[in-house]
Amino acid sequence: MTNTNTIAQFLVDEVGVRTPLEPDEDLLASDQLDSQGMMELVAFIEESFAIEVGDEDLIPENFKSVDAIASYVTSKQG
Repeated sequence: MTNTNTIAQFLVDEVGVRTPLEPDEDLLASDQLDSQGMMELVAFIEESFAIEVGDEDLIPENFKSVDAIASYVTSKQG
């Protein structure tokens, strides 16, 4: 499973993001990803992908869509 699919599945199953979920859909503007969901997502990313999400990384550009989150994860993995 790709990072994109893994992240999308988590958002649907655990955070309650509605489907169908488009990879470029703005989760923040549509209020599908709130502060609680963001905390759950960060914990999931750190555990699943073995990376640390720093405070400086918690910007909308990194978390506004599944594609953005997957790109962020890929960049942190080196």
